[in-house]
Amino acid sequence: MQDKIKSLLNELYAMEAKPDYYLSNPEASVVALLPYRKKKTEHFVALYVDNKNRLICKKVMSKGTVDQAPVFPREIVRHALLKQASGLILGHNHPGGDPEPSLQDRELTSKIKRICQELGIRVLDHVIVTDTGHFSFQEHGYL
Repeated sequence: MQDKIKSLLNELYAMEAKPDYYLSNPEASVVALLPYRKKKTEHFVALYVDNKNRLICKKVMSKGTVDQAPVFPREIVRHALLKQASGLILGHNHPGGDPEPSLQDRELTSKIKRICQELGIRVLDHVIVTDTGHFSFQEHGYL
């Protein structure tokens, strides 16, 4: 069973490495964020995409503590503009294991979305990953 799980994870990681990797649904975003699910500290990541939702790059924006990571919306937007991204997906892990977003997670997502809208950058999702599951803002109607 363990070998089967390892094989499946290797396939998922291989999908992430494809140059034409499309992030057109929450599941694809989760795959891109799998490496962070077991981290012992919070990592906040931005996935930048083109107008067809092809992954341009993945950037760790912040590494924090066991329950928070400082995030600066201006840095997220700056990288989007530098990479000429037309959209982005936000992601972070919850080392504690509960994928439910905190009030701060919801407020930050709202703020980043508002700023990005002004610049014509689409915020497609915010995904929280844990060792046991994930939460997609898009799937739950938060975006």
